[in-house]
Amino acid sequence: MPLDKIPLPIVCSVRRRASGFGLLQVLLLIAVMAGLATIGYLQWRERSAVDSSRQERQVLAQADRAIIAFATVMRRLPCPDVDRDGTEDCGAADQKGWLPSATLRLAGADPGVDVGQLRYLVQRQGGAYDLTVLSDSWQPLEYDDTHTTFFAGRGSGYPTDIMTLTDLCQRLDTGRATPLGPTMARVNAVPVRTTAYALAHPGDNDADGDGDLFDGANSNAAANANLMEDPIRRPVLARYNDVVLERSYASLLSAFHCHPLIDSINTVALGHDVAAAVESMQSDNIAEAKRAVAFNALDAAMTALDIALTIAEGASDAGNAAVDWAICAASLGLAVNACAAAPQHTAAVALAGGVVYANGVAAGLFATAAVIAGTALKYADAGAAPDQVCPPLDPSLNNRMLAAAQQEVTDANNELAKVNQDIADKQAELAAANIARTDAVNYLWSVVRNGNSSSQIDQYVVNLLQAAATWGSTSYTKDQTNSKVQQLQNEVDRLQAEVNKYNNMLSDPQGATATLNSEIAVLNAQIAAATDPTVKKNLQDQLDGKKAELALVGNTAGLTAVRDKAATQLSAAQIELSNAIDARNTANTAFTAAQTAYQQAYGNLIGAGRYNFYDSNGNSTGVGCTSGCAVGDVNVSGALNAALGDLFGGVPWMPSIAPSVDAKYLKPFKIQKELDALAQRKTAAEDRVTNANARLAEVQQRINNPAACNVPGSSVVPMTPAQAENILIEVDRKGGTR
Repeated sequence: MPLDKIPLPIVCSVRRRASGFGLLQVLLLIAVMAGLATIGYLQWRERSAVDSSRQERQVLAQADRAIIAFATVMRRLPCPDVDRDGTEDCGAADQKGWLPSATLRLAGADPGVDVGQLRYLVQRQGGAYDLTVLSDSWQPLEYDDTHTTFFAGRGSGYPTDIMTLTDLCQRLDTGRATPLGPTMARVNAVPVRTTAYALAHPGDNDADGDGDLFDGANSNAAANANLMEDPIRRPVLARYNDVVLERSYASLLSAFHCHPLIDSINTVALGHDVAAAVESMQSDNIAEAKRAVAFNALDAAMTALDIALTIAEGASDAGNAAVDWAICAASLGLAVNACAAAPQHTAAVALAGGVVYANGVAAGLFATAAVIAGTALKYADAGAAPDQVCPPLDPSLNNRMLAAAQQEVTDANNELAKVNQDIADKQAELAAANIARTDAVNYLWSVVRNGNSSSQIDQYVVNLLQAAATWGSTSYTKDQTNSKVQQLQNEVDRLQAEVNKYNNMLSDPQGATATLNSEIAVLNAQIAAATDPTVKKNLQDQLDGKKAELALVGNTAGLTAVRDKAATQLSAAQIELSNAIDARNTANTAFTAAQTAYQQAYGNLIGAGRYNFYDSNGNSTGVGCTSGCAVGDVNVSGALNAALGDLFGGVPWMPSIAPSVDAKYLKPFKIQKELDALAQRKTAAEDRVTNANARLAEVQQRINNPAACNVPGSSVVPMTPAQAENILIEVDRKGGTR
């Protein structure tokens, strides 16, 4: 049918159907494109979350390595940072806080994050499994049927102050076996489990919107004080995007190689049981004895070296102390530096004595153990080679000892040469001062006599010169006694502190050990950070002193001997102090009288008024005056005041109050005092040279004639269990046989 013949309603209907079909296609295309865009966006978000999570886990892994490094050095885990300053807050009881990144860096471990970026939870509740505490928690095994520790099996026979990584291992083992408690650090798993420590990274936003960047149990809410989220909880797009790293007790035991470490020491403990059976000549004793010989012979040599070096340093301090005290005693008030340095050198000498004593005890134990072990080896194996019974020592040790002794000889001779030069310079200074004083005195006489042979007030001049000399003498004595009292008071205070310290080490060895270890840790950190060689040397000296004290802790006999020696010195110093106070009171009284006499003699001369001049025959040749002058009198007051000021100095422009020790009249007395002090210093320097040469000869003698190693055969007494225990103690102190 022709189109123009088709009815109009039908044509419109066909056109509407055609246009509706095109719109539907467009809508469908839009829907498909929107779906694809949504899928792409979700995939992008998922990839971003995965990449972010990977980076966050890398940050946590580096922080974890830093904690492991810290614990290896400090033998404990760090406490949390509560106030977000980067340093651990062990004084607080919190188990949860921030990672102490500054403390970790100070210990030489890089956490890889800045202050206050990671949350840190560590097990602190419970004395036996508090992982942030350093104490003696582990003891070697007693190899008997009960498998108890040496301390439990032998009472007080085994020291309780040996702290190494094994003690942290023991706390980890205890924590692993402790049932879950409400205050223990734990992770929010199913079921909830305890943890040694855990770290949390907050992600890139506050996913749960509670105002704390950390989500879930990682937040700092009070209810979460001991809790972290389970590491297996995965970040999602909505309410949680943190990443957690957890360290279980088992993983830390493995990280620190705790079981091999403990087994190495317990293997040496087996030697205690082996020693008891040496008489039966069991073949398995031979290997143990060989190892004991090598171990103790080496340590005996090293300890001997420490003693030699300490003696050399102590000799220097002893020489310096003798010099300083000599100058201080002979020239008090004129040698302030010497008076200030003397107590430090004296303390250094005392400390050196303590180091030598402690090392001497250790050397004796090592040497005895080495010989006894060699005896046991020879007894068990008659065919043992000589180098097994008496292992050779490193010759470099002898070279170091010899170099230290030779350096002390050089230093002592240099000191003596310097003293001799100082004496020559001071003698020249004294000669010049005597000439200046003679000229000033002659000028005073010429002013008073006005060119005549004598005057009516000559005796006033004589009295003033004598009074000035007496004032100078009593002034020196006063200064000397006052300074002596202060020195002795300082010495009494120092010795009292020493006695108190040793008493505390005897009564509370664990507390003393903890304090010393803490101080040693601080000094080690300061030495590591120091760049100035002088500062580093002073810190090292302090560290050596603390280590010497630590070596004495637990040694009741040694501590008692050192304490009693300090107590005896304290008693003697207190008596000296009492006598010095009496001498000071006497000197102050004499000085007051001399001061009054000088001022009176000065006033008599200045206020002499009118007086006569005389020729050599005693005839009056004229009248002079110091005050109340008449017409025709020779007024000497101006010249007299100038002459007295030049001769006596004194309080600026007021020599009538007191003469000056630096003015012309008293300067020779002062220089002579300094010469007397230098003479004593020379005596001390000569003694130092003598002692240094003797010490060098002694070291050379020991090097040229080493002690023979004579280990007899089967007729000797085998190693006793007590001697074997001494070896074990030293192995335990050194943290194993690795």
